[in-house]
Amino acid sequence: MEITKITAIILSVVVLVAFLAVLPTIITTTGTASSAATTAGDTATAAIIDLIPLVASVGGIGVAGLIAIRAARSN
Repeated sequence: MEITKITAIILSVVVLVAFLAVLPTIITTTGTASSAATTAGDTATAAIIDLIPLVASVGGIGVAGLIAIRAARSN
């Protein structure tokens, strides 16, 4: 079954909105974990935990963009 372009664009927007709805939870949770790691003296772990929101943002936007690009390139 082939997905039409408009359906794929709508799916892309839905994925992006769902990701943006979850992003504040990711940021809050990683901030708490990073603070706990810093308090425990484990700065290396805190630095890696601080990168999680960045990686999640790239992943969420990338998936939404991939869906939109594949829809635009389809015949």
